[in-house]
This record gives sequence, C-alpha cells and structure tokens, in this order.
Amino acid sequence: MLDDIIKRVRNLTLDQQKEILEILNTWQVGKQREYQRLKAKSDIDVGLGNRVIQTDTIDISASGLYINTTGKFEPEKRVKVVFSVPGADKSFKLQGMIVRVEENGIAIQFENITPYFKKILDNIIWETKNPGDDFS
Repeated sequence: MLDDIIKRVRNLTLDQQKEILEILNTWQVGKQREYQRLKAKSDIDVGLGNRVIQTDTIDISASGLYINTTGKFEPEKRVKVVFSVPGADKSFKLQGMIVRVEENGIAIQFENITPYFKKILDNIIWETKNPGDDFS
C-alpha cells in the first residue's frame, strides 16, 4: 500500500504535494514525534554504574528506548546500552540518560548521538516494520 501511495504522490504537482503534506500534518497534531517508535522486543544490556541489567526493549526510536525492568532507578542517571534492532546487521552501543521511571520499566534517551546516526537508526526502524506494529 505504501508503495502505491508514494507512486501516486510522485505524480502530483508540487502544489498538490504541499496540500497533501498539510493534510497529513493536521492528522498528526498532538501525535507527532521527532522519530517514529517501533514496538520491538529485543535483548538489551544496560550498564548503570557497576551493574549490568540484561532485559528486553518494549519500543525503540532514533532518540531513545523503553525497557522492561523493575527495581530502583533514578531519573537523570547516565547509562550505556547495547542492543540490536530486528533486521539490522550490527548491534548499537550508545550512551543515554534515564528520563522516566515507571513501575515496570524505564525510558532512556540517547545522548551524544549525531544527526547522521539518528537518521540511520530511524531508517532501519522504518524499513524493519510498519512503525507501531508489534515485533515479537
């Protein structure tokens, strides 16, 4: 379906393409994120101080991820993460910060990641599966 949509949009005039973009933007009001999330269960190692937590992800984006875990965690603590995205050839080794702690998990925002690398990760996520779909 996506290929058909892209093909049809390419055949529109520039003004028509702009109009379609405006329509899509109105549909996304309040829902847009800088980077699309992929609901993905993937093994991950999280280094926090002198401990390493081995768990799995709930979702991944080019700006961060959310993992299954319980225990005591503090927001604003720096962590190192090693994980892979389903369909990617290599593992990702990144630094991040805990930005949210919940009863059954924590959200980690990546730090010191270049725009180029974010784009690579975002492209992998888009190509792996339709964003928002479960990936188990």
